[in-house]
Amino acid sequence: MKTYQFDGIIIGGGHNALVLAGYMAKSGLKVAILERTAFIGGGAGTFPSPFFPGFVHEYHSQFHRNIPALPWYQDLELDNYGVEYIYPPVNNGMPLSDGRCLIIHADPNVTKKSLERFSKKDAENYYQIYHKYQQMGRNIWFTKDYSPPLPADEELDLLKKSKMGQDYLAINEKSAYEVVHEMFENDALRAFYLFLFSVRGYLPAPTVHNTGFAIIAMTFLGNKAMLPRGGSRQLTHALSCMVARHGGTIFPAMEVARIILQHDTAVGVETVDGYKFMAKKFIASSVDPTQTFLRFIGKENLDSSIVQRVKNYKYGVSGKSFGVLFALHAATHEPPSYKAAKWDAMINQSFNTCVGYETPEEVVTHLNEVIEGKPPRKIGIQCAVPTLFDPSRAPKGKHVLLAWQFAPYSIQDAGPEKWDKIKDQYLEKVLACWAEYAPNLDPNGGNVIYKFPQTPLDVERHLINMREGDFHVGALIPEQLGFNRPFPEVSNYRTPIKNLYLTGAGTHPTGNITGAPGYNTAQVIVRDLGIDLWWSPPDPRKVWSEMD
Repeated sequence: MKTYQFDGIIIGGGHNALVLAGYMAKSGLKVAILERTAFIGGGAGTFPSPFFPGFVHEYHSQFHRNIPALPWYQDLELDNYGVEYIYPPVNNGMPLSDGRCLIIHADPNVTKKSLERFSKKDAENYYQIYHKYQQMGRNIWFTKDYSPPLPADEELDLLKKSKMGQDYLAINEKSAYEVVHEMFENDALRAFYLFLFSVRGYLPAPTVHNTGFAIIAMTFLGNKAMLPRGGSRQLTHALSCMVARHGGTIFPAMEVARIILQHDTAVGVETVDGYKFMAKKFIASSVDPTQTFLRFIGKENLDSSIVQRVKNYKYGVSGKSFGVLFALHAATHEPPSYKAAKWDAMINQSFNTCVGYETPEEVVTHLNEVIEGKPPRKIGIQCAVPTLFDPSRAPKGKHVLLAWQFAPYSIQDAGPEKWDKIKDQYLEKVLACWAEYAPNLDPNGGNVIYKFPQTPLDVERHLINMREGDFHVGALIPEQLGFNRPFPEVSNYRTPIKNLYLTGAGTHPTGNITGAPGYNTAQVIVRDLGIDLWWSPPDPRKVWSEMD
């Protein structure tokens, strides 16, 4: 079999791997990306309908937040490669069973007017918080995500030195549940913000402490949901084109079998087909830590303490986090028409729509049932109709629908395979919940062309590094966040194996379409190689020491 020579090898072709490859290629290195499947993009992929031509669906990634403003999007000049982001003005909506609805608009002034119909006090609080905490979010929240993590003690000491840092710590030490009750008096609005908090999967549960600032952040980030024209695949296509233009090579359908070691140094990889890709300078794995260490390296080549760390790394709800979803995919002749449109017609144009939750207690009850391994009895779903904003995703005049809700990977003692038996029945419950608020989605009404489910087990089958259906590639629990992600010995993207690095959702800051893991890994590798850093990543030590 043929042997290839590169400066660097990146295992996996998800968006973080491509972001990393873009920086490496633009730094003058000859890089190769090896992707197990025939599709580049990982969770940022768009797939054709299994039933009718012309319809396309998002299996993993739908809501992209503020992508064109992110540093890697600008550094890699992705506007030059055909990707175009659409920013729906009615960014979020929440229809209620009493016929009213909440609207979170891209324009905070419009949002304020919507909220005034529920509570003038809540509307004023929303507006003040939206503007008051944006600088804190940039200085602390953004800087934390887009830089290699600092040890927890050092981070705490730095933040304590400024008034802004002290205020952040005081807010964040509370639970999201506490903060949302302090911010708002209306239960529906409280539920809506807990919904936004939960669907981003920031931390294990809204009642857990040290989650408070996530609610604050949702005021000024919660109205930034976007979608790429043509689907999430357009973002990864743009990244692929950028990498290729700068000399990088992408090898789809090339599954890695092992990382080749020489004297405790990673020097190349071998594929399941026997091809060898040798790396002069670095290898980076964007797949999950379990595969990277136990399959590609092998426990015989690792210290026993590292092997135990990997075995203790938790995925999905086994770690009591909520990065696991049951999905409804459907096609319709007409988009949903909500009863609440009589109260505010904007609800029919909502992009990210919360259906089924109306009180904070319902959100907490739902998540507790998930932890217990029960498919929730009270359906609560995140809904989208992307064709309202991007008609290219369906035949003319038709629509594609998506609804997600949290669900357990393993159904109590029956295991994950139980989903194969109940998924069609549960799909009907999800659609029925949506139809309670949008009656034209009644499956007997003739509007629905087809529908199909996607269970947590299906997610794992589709992308094997999303173990237990976990789209964060690791539970978002305190012992696996920040400097602890995936575990302290490899928290800064370096591993005990020389020249081997980690990236991807299993590293800091976590999953979602942020590009942050790839961005952060790039600066670590470039610095280790002694290459000039041509971009300007934030330095938390500098930023936090200069805050007032």
